[in-house]
Amino acid sequence: MIFQEWKSLNSPMKVFVNEIKKYDLPEIIKIFRQNFAEIDLWTELETKKIILLKPNLLGPYHPEEAVTTHPVIIEAVIILLQEKNKEVWLGDSPGGSVAVKTTFNKTGMTALTEKYNIKLINFSEGGIKQHKIGKTEFIFTAYLEKVDAVINIAKYKTHSLMYYTGAVKNLYGLVPGLKKSDYHKENADYKSFGKIISGLHSLVNSKIALNIVDGISGMEGEGPSAGKKRDFGVIFTSQSASALDFIAARMMGFKNSQMHYILDAMKHENIEPDDIILEPKWRSFQFKKVKYRKISLFIKLISISPGFLKKLFKKLYVYEPDFNEKCTLCRVCLESCPVQAIFLDGKMKIDYNKCIKCMCCHELCPYHAIYIRKSWLAKRLIK
Repeated sequence: MIFQEWKSLNSPMKVFVNEIKKYDLPEIIKIFRQNFAEIDLWTELETKKIILLKPNLLGPYHPEEAVTTHPVIIEAVIILLQEKNKEVWLGDSPGGSVAVKTTFNKTGMTALTEKYNIKLINFSEGGIKQHKIGKTEFIFTAYLEKVDAVINIAKYKTHSLMYYTGAVKNLYGLVPGLKKSDYHKENADYKSFGKIISGLHSLVNSKIALNIVDGISGMEGEGPSAGKKRDFGVIFTSQSASALDFIAARMMGFKNSQMHYILDAMKHENIEPDDIILEPKWRSFQFKKVKYRKISLFIKLISISPGFLKKLFKKLYVYEPDFNEKCTLCRVCLESCPVQAIFLDGKMKIDYNKCIKCMCCHELCPYHAIYIRKSWLAKRLIK
């Protein structure tokens, strides 16, 4: 890859990668102050009054679990915006039927809004906007029309269905509540679901002033919630969500064939990989042995198998969600399943004839009570 030279260029294709080992508020403010000045963010926001911060608030997880955007990252942005006399709103729509108030409390968002007197909003309230692309109807929060700009603040993680999740995927939180489950039901494999993600990005991107990905602590393995915390020690910043994600995913070791929705988003922004401006030290950098779960391989293999082998293959190659002893019968999985495959019969059970393996239950369980059960063949193929 031939990257553009790193100079004082004001370009939406510039991606900043800053090394920082801990959530040190003064140091993070210093990093953002420099980056924001270099991309001339304040000129872009000069006439904009209300700025919405969109973190990753997947569910009710404490910041130390590295599932959600760390509140210190958000706090740094709030401080800088309030220095410029901006009105700051903070909001998200956690996945499925997850309790929003509990999520806001556990992730540290409630404390931030009280400390800085900012507005905390739930995207499942306040109305919706609809837009159709082809046969797909996109639904997202009407709050986008009530703010002047959005700063997208994501978390750096692997994802069991989409390989990687960062800035572009974080915009899926603009879809209110259980509508997310409908999209999973209608788009069960990673390519078709990726079209939903990139399509949504194309509709809302003009409102996104800045993208930040919190990678000081992130996640590898069975992300986005049941993986292992990993200290990557970086923060990514860019005006382009897709350019940022292309670099961030590549640093995890992912190839272009594993970035379909990111590449689609880059097309929407008219960005080619060679257009990305990156500091020389990061051009060939990769983190060592980032672990992830390639569960979408099942769908790929099934799609290319001859018809007479498909039934046999399905019997031998099994991966599916199942419950472990951590289950508390909280019913988040039952209420979030897009095909009603989960039911309560003394304990939580799954009807595998209905299950579409979208892994919404695995992603949303606040207690890590759902794991991916694999047959012998699946264990050999899913690493």
